Amino acid sequence: MKLSIKRSSHGSFPSLAWVANKNSKESGTLSVWCGDLVETGENYLVEGVWPGAFDNIDFDESELFYGSGLRVRGSDVCFVSSCSTVDRLWCHKDGESVTVSNSLPCLLGIANVDLVCEHNGYAQAVETIVKGRSYRKDFPVTRGSLEIHYFENLVLNDAGLVAASKPEHIRGFTDFDSYSQFLNETAEGIGRNAKDPSRKNPITIMSTVSRGYDSPVASILARTAGARKAVTIKSARSLIPRQDSGALISDLLGLECEEYTNTRKNIKDELWYWAANGSLQDMNFSVFRYPRGPSLMFTGFNGDMVWSRGSSTSDDYLKRKDSTGVGFCEHRLVEGVIHCPVPFWGIRHLKDIKRISEDGEMTPWSVGGDYDRPIPRRIVESEGVPRDYFGQKKSATTVDELLLFPVARHLMKEYEKFLDYYSSNPIKIYRFYLSRKIIDIWRSVLRQRIIDILGGVPIINSFSKTFGWEDYLFPWANQALKPSIFKLKEDIKQ
Repeated sequence: MKLSIKRSSHGSFPSLAWVANKNSKESGTLSVWCGDLVETGENYLVEGVWPGAFDNIDFDESELFYGSGLRVRGSDVCFVSSCSTVDRLWCHKDGESVTVSNSLPCLLGIANVDLVCEHNGYAQAVETIVKGRSYRKDFPVTRGSLEIHYFENLVLNDAGLVAASKPEHIRGFTDFDSYSQFLNETAEGIGRNAKDPSRKNPITIMSTVSRGYDSPVASILARTAGARKAVTIKSARSLIPRQDSGALISDLLGLECEEYTNTRKNIKDELWYWAANGSLQDMNFSVFRYPRGPSLMFTGFNGDMVWSRGSSTSDDYLKRKDSTGVGFCEHRLVEGVIHCPVPFWGIRHLKDIKRISEDGEMTPWSVGGDYDRPIPRRIVESEGVPRDYFGQKKSATTVDELLLFPVARHLMKEYEKFLDYYSSNPIKIYRFYLSRKIIDIWRSVLRQRIIDILGGVPIINSFSKTFGWEDYLFPWANQALKPSIFKLKEDIKQ
C-alpha cells in the first residue's frame, strides 16, 4: 500500500490530527491528510510514543503505545490507537470508501459527512466508555456508518477493515519491586523514544501535578523520562475552594512548576472540548500554556481504578469510575500534546496490581479509609515527599460547571440558533443561566442524595442526568468545527 500524504503548513489543521481515506478509485493508494507536527515516512504516520527505538517504527507491535498512527506492512495498513481509553480512533465506511482518523471533526470534514444533528444521544454514547469493552461503538451519521474504537487497532487490506487486539508482551507483576521496576523502565524507554534524534520534531516532556495520589507518581516518572517541568491548578473543585497546587511537590522533585487558575475567563478553544464528549469537565487543560512544537504530557488519569485498595471484581480491565481525560482528546491535537496516562501502563495486569496493593509488605504505606492508595504513596514518599503533602483528601480540578452551556457568550448565541433549528424543544439558555446556582445544588447535592435513598425505585433511576437541550452540545461543536476542515481539504499542500 502506498501513502499519499498531504500536510498542513499553515496551522488550520490541528497539529497532531490525521485522516486517512481509501477508496476503489485509488487502488493501492491510501490518501492521508495530517497536521504539521505529525511524524511521517514512506510506510508510516505517527503522533505518539512507545518504549522502543523510534527508527524501528514498530509502534503497532507495542502494548505501551500512547498517541495514534498508521503503519503499512505489505498490503496491510494497521491503524493504531492509544493503549488507554482517553484517546480513540474514528472510522467511517461508505460503500467501498473507508476513512479513519484520530479526530472526529477532521474526519467529518474530509469524508464530507455530517452527524445527525437532531439526535441527542451522542454524549451519552461517548460516556459508555466507563463500561469498559462493552462501550457503544456506532454513532449515527447522514451517510454510511461511523464507529469509535478504543484500545484496539484496525487493519485494512483487500478483504476489508477489521478490528484487531493490541499485542501482548508485558508479563505479570509479582510484587511491588517488579511493578516499580516496570514503571521506571517504561518511563526511561518512552523518554528515549521522545528524544530520539530520528524524529523530525523532538518532543518536550512535562506532567501534571497536584496534591492527590496519582499525578505526583506521573511527575516522578515524567522526570525519569526527562521532564523538567510540571503544571498545576492552584485550587481544587469544592463548595469551599481549597488549595490543590502541586508546586511544593514539584520543588521537592526538582521540577519547575507553573501554577494556573481554573476560571471561566481562562478557558480557551472550548469548541474542541464540547466536540470530544459534550462536556466541559476537562476544560481545565485549556488553561495551560503548552510548549511550541510537540509535547508529551504524563498524567494520572484512571489512578483511582488502578491504585485504590480493593480487589478487582471484573475481568474487564478497561472499566472506569468516570470518563475524565476523554475531554482532552481533541484539543490536545490542536496544542500538539501526546497524552500518556501512567495508570494505564500494564493495565491488562490490573488484578496483579490490585493484589500488590493488598500485600502485607505495603502496610507501612496504607493509611486506611476510603482514600488509600499504598502503591502511589510508597513511590512518592520514597522520593522524599512528606506524607502530609499529598493524598490527604480526594480532590478534583475539573471545571466546576454542573450546568452545561457554552462558556463564551458568542458561542452561547450560536448554540441557541442551533437548538432553534434542530431541537424539537428549543429554549433560551440564559433563563437557566440565571438559576444556575439552584441547578448546581440540585445536581451536586440533592439529586444524588435522593438516588442514594430511593435508588430502588425505578422511576428515580430513570430521571435524566441532563436537561434535554444540553444533549446537543456534541453534534453542535463537531458540526461547527467541520466546515474549516472541509475547506482545508481543497487547499492543503501536497
